[in-house]
Amino acid sequence: MDFTADLDAFYADFGVPAVRTPSGGGSASAPMLVILDLPGVVVLGGDVIATDYALRYRATSFSGVRRGDVFEIGGVTYSAREAGQATLDGLECTVPLARG
Repeated sequence: MDFTADLDAFYADFGVPAVRTPSGGGSASAPMLVILDLPGVVVLGGDVIATDYALRYRATSFSGVRRGDVFEIGGVTYSAREAGQATLDGLECTVPLARG
């Protein structure tokens, strides 16, 4: 099974374009497809689990995402709260975001 091809299809179907501007200066990236997770609340049994903004992207899309990097998605600006973290397989990364 070719997981990279599966990821390409997944991002093509569900991704939204995002532009990254590094916090240390430099030019904005070309738009790349990402998965934007919005805040929400889930009740599981007696527990309440709250989520916040998070960005998931292919590791090849943006290299070296750092705290303070800015992403523009759908005309809304988000900033990275932490550096990007690779998933277990290393094909994707996630980064928590703050809106505005």
